[in-house]
Amino acid sequence: MPPLLSRSFCQAVAQMGVSQVVQDSTWMFPAIETTHLIAMIVLVGSITAFDLRLLGLAMQGTSVSRLAWRLLPATWTAFAVMAITGSLLFTSDPVEKYCHNPALQVKLLLILLSGVNMAVFHFTIYHRVKEWDTAPTMPFGAKLAGSFSVLLWAGVVVAGRWIGFI
Repeated sequence: MPPLLSRSFCQAVAQMGVSQVVQDSTWMFPAIETTHLIAMIVLVGSITAFDLRLLGLAMQGTSVSRLAWRLLPATWTAFAVMAITGSLLFTSDPVEKYCHNPALQVKLLLILLSGVNMAVFHFTIYHRVKEWDTAPTMPFGAKLAGSFSVLLWAGVVVAGRWIGFI
C-alpha cells in the first residue's frame, strides 16, 4: 500500500513547536495516550451499542432514533478528542515512528472507510428510520451498515494497538 502520509509532511510536522514539546516532556505522551484510549472506549462503545441495536442483538425496546439521539453527542465528542490526541501522539515522532508505519496507514484507511459507511447509512437508509424505528427486525441495509461498522471499528482498534509494535 502506498503511504498515505508524505515524508515532507511528516518532516514539517516534526519541525512544529508542539512536536518538540511532546518529545521533550516525560509526562505528556502518556497523558495524551491515556486520554486517547479513554476517548476510544467511549467512541467504540457508543458506536457498538448503536450497531448492536441495528443488528437486533441489544436494546430492542429502544427506538433506533432515540438511541442515536442519546449516543451521538458522546460519539462525536469522543471522536473529536481522539482526532486531537491522535494528532498530538503523531507529533511525538512523525518521521521515524509514524510516517510510514503500516499499522497507522491501515488505521487511517479503516477510519476513512468507517466514515464512508456512516455517511452511506445516514444519507440512504436512515432517512426512513421512522418506518422501522421500533420494528423487531431491521432492514437489510441497516444490518449491513451495522455489521460493517462493527468490523471496521474493531479493525481500527487492532491496527491502533499494533502501531507501537511496528
